[in-house]
Amino acid sequence: MRIVIAAVVVVVGVLCAGCGRDDTPSSMVDDAGYHVRGTRVYYLNPFPGNASVVDGADPSTFEILDRMYARDRARVYLDGRALPEADPGTFEVLGRPGLARDSRRVYQRDRVISTDPAGFALLPGGLARDDGHVYWSDGSVLSDDPSHFTILSDRRDYLYAKDRRAVYVNGNVIADAEPDGFRVLDGGAYAVDHHGAFYFDAPIDGADAATLRTLDGPYAVDAQRVYWMGQVIEGADPASFAVLNANFECSADRGRAYYRRDAIADADPAAFPAGRAVTGCSESSLSFG
Repeated sequence: MRIVIAAVVVVVGVLCAGCGRDDTPSSMVDDAGYHVRGTRVYYLNPFPGNASVVDGADPSTFEILDRMYARDRARVYLDGRALPEADPGTFEVLGRPGLARDSRRVYQRDRVISTDPAGFALLPGGLARDDGHVYWSDGSVLSDDPSHFTILSDRRDYLYAKDRRAVYVNGNVIADAEPDGFRVLDGGAYAVDHHGAFYFDAPIDGADAATLRTLDGPYAVDAQRVYWMGQVIEGADPASFAVLNANFECSADRGRAYYRRDAIADADPAAFPAGRAVTGCSESSLSFG
């Protein structure tokens, strides 16, 4: 009799081994995103976030596409919530976080940015295009001339592009810039066309595009003037101008030293200690290593 009772206790113990166990994902031990646990699907927010049940999700057909998107036989999900009208049968993520498409639309997260999924393609620099438009990295329309759209330069966080009618830098139109002949100078902040010069999207009044050249940091010179961030350093001599420390924006010509655009009072370049680098400056002083 005791043997039978013991056997029953063992069986009950085995059957209830999981009784009361909490299968809810935890950001302490689990990765953020989707988790299928038995008959439930959870979405876990990043640490220190909590998990919530994905309402209506079918665990038997649930497919995790990436940390944002998932689908089952009936719905598409974004961050644990149903994405209205998305087609789960044709839905796929694209090769950039937050971008996806089905047979009818292209999505940037939950926003429809294109209704031409067949013609949609990713471009360098976070851009994308379809047969009618070029899209900036936030999904906004950058150009309606994709057949003539060209990326001119993508370096140091400055992306220049053009189409038949306009030139762009980091998603902004460069007013009055001519696409034909537009050229980005070394460093990426300055550019020229046949008639003028630009600092990012701002024209530089009076600059000589033919002789403009860049120096370290935000500096440039042409045959007549010196520029800091596209603004003239009044009185600076382009022939002798040199950047002393680009990180601290210190410079000098043969007669004066400058912090950004301001001459540093009583700083005489002829008296600088030989062989010692400039380690910093302000409106009133220079320091040397």
